[in-house]
Amino acid sequence: MIEEFDVQKETEKLKQLTKVIRKPRFYRSRLDEHSDALIALHRAGSTTAQIHRFLVKEKKVNVAWSTVYRWVKKNG
Repeated sequence: MIEEFDVQKETEKLKQLTKVIRKPRFYRSRLDEHSDALIALHRAGSTTAQIHRFLVKEKKVNVAWSTVYRWVKKNG
């Protein structure tokens, strides 16, 4: 006997699989460790490029400028 293809049942299976695959992930940023200093620099009027140089030279954190920009935009 051949089973009938149940579209609704297969759609539900696929939706459940998608929920498992798209599980939200959170990874702490390396910048979170220096959040107090970064927020203080931003509020004092430092540019993102200046904050990036501070991280690279003073704190020895190798991070891209764009990452600093996004972090400051989100947390600053």
